[in-house]
Amino acid sequence: MGARHGRRVWTAAAALGVVLLTEPWHGGLDLLGTGYALAAAACWAAYILQTQRVGDRVTGLKGLAVSTPVAALIGVLIAAPTLCTRVTWPALWAMLALAVLSPVLPFALEFLALRRPTASAFGTMMSIEPAIAMLIGFLVLGQKPGLASAAGTACVVVAPVSRSGVVAASRRRRGGRACGCRPAGSRGPRRAV
Repeated sequence: MGARHGRRVWTAAAALGVVLLTEPWHGGLDLLGTGYALAAAACWAAYILQTQRVGDRVTGLKGLAVSTPVAALIGVLIAAPTLCTRVTWPALWAMLALAVLSPVLPFALEFLALRRPTASAFGTMMSIEPAIAMLIGFLVLGQKPGLASAAGTACVVVAPVSRSGVVAASRRRRGGRACGCRPAGSRGPRRAV
C-alpha cells in the first residue's frame, strides 16, 4: 500500500470512527450544532498549530503567561453581566483555584509537550483521548459502550497511529527521518506530516 493510498484509507477510517461515535442515525441533523462542532474542530487545530509556533519563538511558559490572562479577561467580559450580582467571596476563591488547576496546569504541560513533536505526532497522541474517556466512563460511571461506540473509538484511535506508520515507512524508503520529532536543540519550524 503506497503512502498516499494509506493516508486516504486511514483518514477514511478516522471519519468512519467519528460517524460511529456520534451515531447520527439516532436523530436529526442539527445544522447549528454541526456548525459549532466544525468550528470547535477548527479552533482545536488552530490551538495545536499556534501553540507550536509560540513554543518555537518563546522560551519557558512566557506565551502561556500572556495568553491565559487575555483568555480570562475575555471570559470575564462575556460572563460579567450575568454573574456580577451572584458572585460571593468563597465562590470567587473557588473559581480562582479551578482556574489554576483546570486550565493552567494542563495547558502548561501541553505547551511544553508541543515543543518537540510535529502537529501530526501530537494529533496521534491526542487520538487516544476517546479511548481514555470511554475507559473512565466504564470504570467510574458504569457506562457500558455499545458496539458502534466501541468500534468508533477503535477506528479513531487506530487510524492516526496506522497513518503515522504508513508515513514513517514511506520516509524510510525515501531515506528521510521516520520519527515525528525534530532533533533536540533545533529551533526551526516543524513540518506537519
